[in-house]
Amino acid sequence: MFTQVRTLPIIGLAWFVATLVFFITQTGLSAVPPIAVDALSSLFLTYFPVLALCVFLLLYLTRGRDAFDWETLYALNREKAGVEVLAAFIYLLATQLVLGFFFDVGLHFPGPHVYESGSFAYQHVVVWTLVNTVVYVLVPLLWLRGQGLNLVEFMRALQWRRNIWILIAFWALDFFGPIIGGVPFFSHTAEQYLVGIPTSILVNTFGAGLPVVILMHVVVIPRLMLIYESKLVVISIAGLFYAIFSLFDPGVDYSTLNMATLSVTYIVMTQMLVGMGKATFTVVTANPFIHFVTLHVLSARVPFDTAMYAEIFKSLA
Repeated sequence: MFTQVRTLPIIGLAWFVATLVFFITQTGLSAVPPIAVDALSSLFLTYFPVLALCVFLLLYLTRGRDAFDWETLYALNREKAGVEVLAAFIYLLATQLVLGFFFDVGLHFPGPHVYESGSFAYQHVVVWTLVNTVVYVLVPLLWLRGQGLNLVEFMRALQWRRNIWILIAFWALDFFGPIIGGVPFFSHTAEQYLVGIPTSILVNTFGAGLPVVILMHVVVIPRLMLIYESKLVVISIAGLFYAIFSLFDPGVDYSTLNMATLSVTYIVMTQMLVGMGKATFTVVTANPFIHFVTLHVLSARVPFDTAMYAEIFKSLA
């Protein structure tokens, strides 16, 4: 049922339509949601390079690797894979809508809000971290355990040594990329580094990193690999999944129909490409934690979030 559909052209068309709708809608408006400011330059200077380097280049560099035994490594039932992927999509969309609209909780802190100095306390961060940990880490882990996944054996079976070059090269790319692009990471004080970096890594690990690792990279991607022969199809579907994960990222605006249209289409246009980059690391290594280092918590989130968390947690230092 799943493999008979021309999935890749459909997803590509959906991305193109979302992009077209965004720019057409934007043309007639004097303001856009904060997340969508400088959309065109961001698309060409940030998101297309992510697609080129983290998807197409990485697929090319690892083209000679043998196929992985996804079914054994992730304790999968091939016959149930399609239904389980669909259930994961429904679970993610439902929880995102509830958490986002009713509790202002998104994948990245501070949810749909734009961070302003003094507007959030550490208690807000703690609540955000706990909510995402429970909903997107603990609940899926309990379900995975019920499906027969032994986490200890699973962690032992993951490959690290042959992927060291991927970790180093792509970590450097994602860490220094934002800094080269203008993020003032090297202008902080010693206190900001001492407070901001550890707290950023800690809360982002449980609030954003592990939720994506568990739900997208452990639940969804391995099952997609059993359904589709094409790696690019799997990567594209996973990119769409990550876009849903990002529906309440900082700066979205759902106050009016136009703002909501711009927010959703911008998320699909950009975060789908980011999600494809993240997915590629797991598709070519079978290790769901590679992206955690190369394209998430330990890379770009550090220069992006250090100053914010340094201010929020300075009272506890």
